[in-house]
Amino acid sequence: MARNGLPEIYRYTDHRLWIRDAISSWKERDPKVSQRWVGQRLSISSPGWMGDILAGRRNLAAAQVIAMAELFELTTREEMYFENLVAYGQSGTIAEKRRAYDRLLTFHEIPRDFIGGDRDAYFSSWLHAVLRELLLTDPEKQDPASLAARLRPPGDPAEVAASLELLERLGLVKKRAGGRFAPTTEHVKMHPVFAPMQYSLYIQATMGLALGAMERIPKDERDVAALCTTLSREAFEQVREELAALRKRIIALSEAENRKFWPAIQGDTRCVYQFVFGAFPTTTSRSEA
Repeated sequence: MARNGLPEIYRYTDHRLWIRDAISSWKERDPKVSQRWVGQRLSISSPGWMGDILAGRRNLAAAQVIAMAELFELTTREEMYFENLVAYGQSGTIAEKRRAYDRLLTFHEIPRDFIGGDRDAYFSSWLHAVLRELLLTDPEKQDPASLAARLRPPGDPAEVAASLELLERLGLVKKRAGGRFAPTTEHVKMHPVFAPMQYSLYIQATMGLALGAMERIPKDERDVAALCTTLSREAFEQVREELAALRKRIIALSEAENRKFWPAIQGDTRCVYQFVFGAFPTTTSRSEA
């Protein structure tokens, strides 16, 4: 708990969750406190305003952020963090989220296991994910030079060594007897709050790799296609569902392959594939015109 009896704000990455918990904590000490009471103290007449804020149906205005910080008696430093947390949560674009996130990183009070440079670094380059998958095939040689030679395009041994160190710091790989690396999990999960930003970083990193594959990889070893077609909103939602189902089937197939080849590496034809899925509108609809 903070000095004012409210939850420690630096342990939160979602401003709505902190507001909810702050009100709940305050109410335990003072029964008159409620979501409606807080809204009234902020000169909000609507009884459901705070519920809309917590549910994400409304956003806080700049003046309301300041007023709420004063109501909760935040210190200057806590207020700055709160303002940036709100800015991140309410940002409409990835660029805006990135700027707010970068400001959040300047607060040394945040527990390092919540956010940090290592997490961003993992998603900012295709190398780390590919290298972690490559270790799943249990290669005979795991020295940086050998691993770098297996990459397409060939990698830099120094960058591979740095990537292995990053993966180990993040707990995504560990050293076994004899110094061999092994992944600790089959899948990497993103931070629940920072997933949109991290996913954007990862997609940007892999898009360039996909473009280069058209020239580097023989046609019979790749499948790259583009499609332009017309869909209604309902049809597009169906496409999204089918793409999600396809991704799940690909993951299941990969897991089955890993179990199949793990006992006997002889005849193992596995290599790491990068998939890039995309579907986005290039026009407005007639109803929007």
